Amino acid sequence: MYKLTYFDDRIELMLKHEQIFWHSDLRQELCPVLETLQQTGEIEGATCGQKLDVNGLVYELRGRHFLIIYAVNSIRKEVQFCEFHKNSHSVDWKTALEQDLCYGEEQIFYIPQIGDPHKFIKAIDLIYAGANTPKSLAIEFGSSATKDKYLARRGNFLVKPFIEFGLANRKRLSDKSSSVYILTKRGQQIAVSSDRETRERLLVEALLGFYPIQMIFEETTLGGKKFTKELIQEVVARITLGDCGGTTKLRRVSSLRALVNWVSRWAGIPIQRGSECV
Repeated sequence: MYKLTYFDDRIELMLKHEQIFWHSDLRQELCPVLETLQQTGEIEGATCGQKLDVNGLVYELRGRHFLIIYAVNSIRKEVQFCEFHKNSHSVDWKTALEQDLCYGEEQIFYIPQIGDPHKFIKAIDLIYAGANTPKSLAIEFGSSATKDKYLARRGNFLVKPFIEFGLANRKRLSDKSSSVYILTKRGQQIAVSSDRETRERLLVEALLGFYPIQMIFEETTLGGKKFTKELIQEVVARITLGDCGGTTKLRRVSSLRALVNWVSRWAGIPIQRGSECV
C-alpha cells in the first residue's frame, strides 16, 4: 500500500472531500484511479515527465472529468499529488427552470447593484482568504471610504447578494454588535477551485437558483416574452420592497440585465432579446 500525500492544503481539500467538491461523473471515474494508486503506486495511461518545483519524475493522468499530476516515491511507498483540476460539466438550466417558483411569490428579494459576475468571484476569494467582516472586505476590495461606518456599509453591500444566491451566510459574534461572513458549501467550492470555467459554472448554477433571475428566464423561455428593460422593471417592482427610485433602481435594473445576459450566454439559454438588452 502507498501513502497518499498532497503538495498543498488546497489539493488535499479537493481530493479528500469528494462529497463536497466532486460531481457524480467525476466520482465514478476518479475513485478507482485513486484506489489503484494507493494499492500499487502506478496506473495505466499516465505519462511521465518533469515539473520544476518537484524533485524527480512526475506523472500526468488525464480523464474525461479530471487532470492529476503526481510524483511517486517507490522507496518510501508514497504518492504525492502536485496538481488536481476538474473538467467542468454543462449546466442543466432546463431542470433549474422546472423547479416550482411559488415559494418566492410572497418574499421580498434584494436585487444586487453589481452586474459583473467576476466581482462576485473576487469577493468570494477575499472572504475565503480571511476578509470576512464588512470592514475588512471593503478595504481588501479597494473601497476609498475612510470612516468605519462607510466601510462596513460597503462590505455589507458586497455580501448581501451572496446571501441571496446561497453562497454565504452572516454569523453574529458573541457580543451581538458585530458579525462575520461564512461561505456556504457552494461558496467554498468556488473559492478553492483553480479552474476558471468551474468557478463560473458554480456561480451560474447559484444565479439560476436566484428567484428574480428564475422569473426572467421563465418569462423569456416558457412564456415566450422578449428580454426587455420593461420586463426587468416589472420583475424588480414585483419582488422588491417599496420604491427605491432614482439611480438605485436604475443600477438594479442594469445589474439584473447584465447578470441575465451573462448566465444565458454561458449556459446556452435561448432567449429573444429586445434591442436595449443585447
